[in-house]
Amino acid sequence: MTRITLPIALALVAALPLHAGAQTEEAPVAAPFLDIGWRVLGLADHVSHGPDFQVGVRLWDHLKIGVAGFARPGPINPRSFRHDLPAGETYRGQSSLDLRSDGSVVGLLVAPTFRVRRLNVEIPVLVGFGAFGFYLTGDDRETPDGDRVSTWENRLMDEADSGAGIALDVGIRLSIDTRLPYVRPFVGLHYTRLFGYDALLASSYDGFSGVVGVAFGR
Repeated sequence: MTRITLPIALALVAALPLHAGAQTEEAPVAAPFLDIGWRVLGLADHVSHGPDFQVGVRLWDHLKIGVAGFARPGPINPRSFRHDLPAGETYRGQSSLDLRSDGSVVGLLVAPTFRVRRLNVEIPVLVGFGAFGFYLTGDDRETPDGDRVSTWENRLMDEADSGAGIALDVGIRLSIDTRLPYVRPFVGLHYTRLFGYDALLASSYDGFSGVVGVAFGR
């Protein structure tokens, strides 16, 4: 009996590392992820750009849940928007102003994912809040009476220098596996809608955008 059981026991012990290794290859129930990218935005009928992010956990290797967002920083977007003051009104001797715009969108993310060989496909859906506005720039930020710039922006644009609303952002992203574990470049296409948004120089901040970046995680 001993001669029979000893080889069996040795075989079981030798198989344990193989079994453990096979289990480590299986996708965990929950794994963290971080996607960092850059968007080219076609919102409000003009082209701009800014950072993009997604962070959270991937469940069962087929569902990403977390927080996501993107921004349109005014300082790195040179596009200006002309605002003509009502007849008889001036600001620092000017009857028209060149304004900059900035803003951002952030919200909860749900993204079903699936794989086709080395290609990873996800359908991200963001629901949250977005706000974009227009502001004085350069020397115009030195107000005539020393009052706050935001006060003058509200006054010059009749309290409509910015707008906000419920944000819905839907897209598709494709990433490809590389030789580096858990590092994948990605590209994507999105459509953004801000419900209830309205500002003096833009009645909507809706539109398409493209994104490129790097995904970290499973």
